[in-house]
Amino acid sequence: MAFCAGLQYNMTKKSITQIPQAIVHEITPEQIKKRLQSTEGRIAEFLSDFSGSMPFVYIHAIWFTLWVLINQGLLAPRIQPFDPFPYGLLTMVVSLEAIFLATFVLINQNRQALVDEFRELEEEKEQEEEEREQEELEEEFQDIQKDLEDIKSAMKFIQEKITSIEHSPSQSGNGNGNGK
Repeated sequence: MAFCAGLQYNMTKKSITQIPQAIVHEITPEQIKKRLQSTEGRIAEFLSDFSGSMPFVYIHAIWFTLWVLINQGLLAPRIQPFDPFPYGLLTMVVSLEAIFLATFVLINQNRQALVDEFRELEEEKEQEEEEREQEELEEEFQDIQKDLEDIKSAMKFIQEKITSIEHSPSQSGNGNGNGK
C-alpha cells in the first residue's frame, strides 16, 4: 500500500485540488515484519493481552482489598497504614497504571493494524501470482487450441487428398500405378 500526500482540500473553493506528490512511502512486507518483531511491540502485546484477562482482574481485586484493609488500620499491628482515606497514593498509582495500559492498548492496536496490512500485502502478492499463473494457463490453452485447429486443418487436407485420389481415374486401369 502506498501512503501519499497528494490531495488538499480548499475550503474557499470547496473543491479537491491535486498538488504535487511530495511524499510517497511504499511499505514492504519485510519492513512490516521487522516492526512486528520489535521488542517493544511484543511487550505491549503481552501487557495488553494480560490486562484483558481475568487473572488481571483478580490481582487488582486482591490488591485493592489489601490496600483498603491496611490503610483502614485493620492490619495495624503487622503493617502500619501509609495511605489514609481518601487513598490519594492509590488514586495516583491507579491513574498512572491506566495511562500506561491505555498506551499499551493503543500500541497493540497499531501492531494489529500492521498485522492486517501485512496480511493484505501478502494476499495481494498471492493474488497477483495467481493472476499471472492464470494468464499463463490461458496462453497455453490458446496455444493448444491453435495447435488442435492446425491438426484439424491438416487432417482435413489429408482427407481431401485421399478422397481426390480415390475418385480420380486410374492412370493404367489397374489402380496400382505401374501400368502392368
